[in-house]
Amino acid sequence: MPTTMFPRMAARLLFAILLGAGAGAAAAKDTQLRPWPAGQPTPALQVTGLDGKTWNLAALRGKVVVVNFWAAWCGPCVDELPVLGALAARDGVVVAGVNYKEPLTSIQKFTAAHPLPYLVLRDRTGDAFKRWTPGVMPTTIVVDRRGRARWRTVGEIPPDDTQLRAAIDALLAEPAAQRSHNQK
Repeated sequence: MPTTMFPRMAARLLFAILLGAGAGAAAAKDTQLRPWPAGQPTPALQVTGLDGKTWNLAALRGKVVVVNFWAAWCGPCVDELPVLGALAARDGVVVAGVNYKEPLTSIQKFTAAHPLPYLVLRDRTGDAFKRWTPGVMPTTIVVDRRGRARWRTVGEIPPDDTQLRAAIDALLAEPAAQRSHNQK
């Protein structure tokens, strides 16, 4: 390959990277709440609390749960903390922030600097992130009272968001799940 082609190829590659980064930033601002993918069952969510104990989403049946996958190094994750804090203050709603693969000491340092008014959990292996998200952070999933994933938003939740709040309101208005004969 002639040496004059290399700088041109490098410049094109850099342009493509910068263009892609700009598109990603634009997409993050245009996040939308979408239904959980049709035909995709709700995966189990069993992760670890900061206390080292196992935590299971199934234990929260009867409540609307907002599961947020985040990391301290993720700028949009940090920017949406006030939105998640406001959701956690609502009756009947539990917010669970699931940290992606960071060491416990890093999470503790972050939460000391940014007190989170909701449950903070650890996905130590990244397996839950792989099962629940399309691989983008932050991703937020709304789970109904029966434990079914119903809505997902990929990217930062904007402070003026109304879609997520409306979806949560609709789930809170649904009647609680009926017990089956086997649960009596």
